[in-house]
Amino acid sequence: MIPPRKYAEIAAASLAKMLKAGTDSGKVADIVESVLAEATREHEEQERQHLAEVEAAAEVKLARLLDASPAVIYSFKARDDFAPLFVSQNIMRLFGYAAREYLEDPNFWRERMHPEDLARVEAEIGDLFQEGKHAIEYRFRRKDGTYSWVNDEQHLVRNTKGEPVEIVGSWSDISARKAKKPKTGRAKDSRSGSRPPRQSSTASRRPAITRRPSSARTSNACSAIAPTNI
Repeated sequence: MIPPRKYAEIAAASLAKMLKAGTDSGKVADIVESVLAEATREHEEQERQHLAEVEAAAEVKLARLLDASPAVIYSFKARDDFAPLFVSQNIMRLFGYAAREYLEDPNFWRERMHPEDLARVEAEIGDLFQEGKHAIEYRFRRKDGTYSWVNDEQHLVRNTKGEPVEIVGSWSDISARKAKKPKTGRAKDSRSGSRPPRQSSTASRRPAITRRPSSARTSNACSAIAPTNI
């Protein structure tokens, strides 16, 4: 790459033919060099402004995509104080919290997990540092005090040295799926109980069964319904 000064000297030599005799070509080169430098600065500034506009537009588009997402995207440090680093704005729409409430509170996640799930979840998080990713389900307290079941998928990010530096994850509300499971089971039971099994058409041709005395039937029935593990 030719330096600006060399361009200036070449331009000054070309201009010397059109200037009056005795013109200092060095001064001409200085003027040309300053003009080139100013033009370069203006071009670089325009490039920076354009890049800033592109980045700003990309950030707006990303924010819109994240806000429409059914999952909250978040990240926090994977060492030291495990401080929060990022959370998508849709945390307000899905769980009622402002993004700053997560970012300004290192204990945000731990303090809002259901007490009955905390020990289990913390024990399983150790697998993340071994496997590099994992998913876990637990109850998470919303801003209004109610609990939602969430599916938490986490990925461990390491630096070039292989050291853990960041954990990136997503919270998805799975309360509806959790609520449907027991209802489905009851529906199946009711359907299976409402329709007695059909008898075979050959049932009428089966030989008649000799009836036992009524006292024997009563004794057997009591034995059948009596608990076996009192």
